[in-house]
Amino acid sequence: MAERTLSISIVTPSETAFEGKALSVAVPGSHSPFQVWYDHAPIISSLGIGVVKIEDEHNNVSFYASREGFIEVLKNNVNIVVQELLPAMNISPEQAEADLEHARSVANGEGRHLKEQARADIHWAEARIRASKLQREGP
Repeated sequence: MAERTLSISIVTPSETAFEGKALSVAVPGSHSPFQVWYDHAPIISSLGIGVVKIEDEHNNVSFYASREGFIEVLKNNVNIVVQELLPAMNISPEQAEADLEHARSVANGEGRHLKEQARADIHWAEARIRASKLQREGP
């Protein structure tokens, strides 16, 4: 099965967050989530805040919370650049819930700039909560 794998690289501004072979990767497209499989059509797309799901060549599934970025797919090479990527196993659901409540309180306050940032913070907290939950419960 190794011959029908994707070569995936995910980088952030500070590190190579993931590099390896996989059967598929699901990403939070900025307009809609989508999944990439072997022999996927070439594509470049923007990504929103959400959950990245990687099924490795041994059928193990890993989840990550991801901030905005881009994906490029070409000849079974998948290159992803995101602002931040957190493995679900490193996420504290309690901290994410606390961050969500704080962001919601800021979103209800004054100031347009604060509200816009609070909305992004809400999406980020929700992505961390989803990734953590998916990892605990399995695919």
